[in-house]
Amino acid sequence: MIVYIITKLELGGAQKVCLALAKGVAEAMHTALISGTEGVLVPSTQELKNVYLLPSMQRDVRFLGLLEEIKNFIILHNTLRHLKKAHPQLIVHTHSTKAGIIGRWAALFAGVKHRVHTIHGYGFHEHLSRPVWLMRFIPEYLTSLITTHFVCVSEHDQQTGIKRLPGFAKKNSLIRAAVDYEKFYRPAFSPSYHTEKPFVIGTISCFKPQKNIFDLLETFYTVYETLRHNHLPAPRLEIIGDGEQRPRIEAWIAQYQLKDHICLLGWQADVQKFLKQWDLFALSSLWEGLPCAIIEARLSHVPIVAYNVGGIAEVVRNGHNGYLVTPGDKKALAEKIIHLALHPSIQQALAAKNDDLIDFDNKSMVKKHTTLYKSLLSINEK
Repeated sequence: MIVYIITKLELGGAQKVCLALAKGVAEAMHTALISGTEGVLVPSTQELKNVYLLPSMQRDVRFLGLLEEIKNFIILHNTLRHLKKAHPQLIVHTHSTKAGIIGRWAALFAGVKHRVHTIHGYGFHEHLSRPVWLMRFIPEYLTSLITTHFVCVSEHDQQTGIKRLPGFAKKNSLIRAAVDYEKFYRPAFSPSYHTEKPFVIGTISCFKPQKNIFDLLETFYTVYETLRHNHLPAPRLEIIGDGEQRPRIEAWIAQYQLKDHICLLGWQADVQKFLKQWDLFALSSLWEGLPCAIIEARLSHVPIVAYNVGGIAEVVRNGHNGYLVTPGDKKALAEKIIHLALHPSIQQALAAKNDDLIDFDNKSMVKKHTTLYKSLLSINEK
C-alpha cells in the first residue's frame, strides 16, 4: 500500500498531484490518503478509498501549541502503525513541507521502511533572514537522513537537493507534477486579443506570503495607469484563489479604488473556463517548485509573465511563450505586461506557440510513480 500524506487539501499544485496519485496509482496498487479536514478539495476525497482526515493536521507549525503538534504526531504515528499491520509492504509518500517532515518521522517510528517525499519547492530560500532560513533548513536536513527517496518536480529543485542535502544525489527521481492534460489542452489557435477590448490578466494562487500577491497588485496598478495614459481600455486582473491575506488584499484594492478592475474569484473548480478568457497569466511568487498553474496556462495557450523562480524557466522561455524577470523586480514585470498589452501581434505569437508538455500529463506521472514504488518494493524483497 502507498500512503499519501499532505497537510491541507487546498486548491494547489501539490494537493492536486497528491489526489491524482492516490486515485491513479490505485489502479495498480492499494492506496490511502491522510490529510487535514480543511480545504476546498476535501469533497474530492469521497471517490477514494482509505481516506483519513485528521483534525489535528494543521498547516502552520504552532510553537505556542507544542502539545497539539505532539498530539498530531502521535495520531499520525498510530494511524500508520494500524495501516502497516494490515499492509506490511507499506510505502509512505509525503507532500508539502510540514507534512513531509512530520510524516516521514512518524513513518520511521511506525516501522515503515520506505519513506518517499516529493519536493514542491523548498521551505528554505533566499528571501528569508539567516535565522529563519536555518530554522527551516535544519529540520529538512535532518529529515533527509531518514528519507528513502526524493521525487523532484523540477530540475531546479533536484540540483538544490544535490547541493544541500546529504545522500540526495543517489536517491532522487525527476517526475513532473502533472495536470489533467486532456482537460486543459487546446490545439494551437489564433488568439483574438486587440487593443479595442480590455486586456485581461489572470493568476491562480492561494493568498499567503510565498505567493507575493501584493507585488502583482502593485504591478497591475502600474499597468492600469499606463494603459489609461495611452487611451486604451482599462485592463482587468482576475485572481482565482483565497487565503489568509484576503482581508489585506481587499483593503488594498479599496484603497487604490480598483474594485471595478480587480476581481477576486475565490477558488474555482472549473479553472479552464477562465483561462480561455485570459490574455496573459502572471505570477509573482517568491519561491516555487514548478507550479501546475503554469502548465495549465500553457496547455490553454496563454502566454506567461512571471518572476524567474524555481523550475518555471523549464517551461517558460523568454520571447518564446512568455517572459521571465528577476524576482522582486516589479518594474520589469510591469514593463513586460505593458509590452504585450500594447502589441497584440506579439501577445498572439507567444500564445500560439506549441510547447512539449507531454511529461506533465497525469497519466505519465502516475505510470512513473507506480514504477518507482515497485522498484522500491523489489529492493526490499531482495
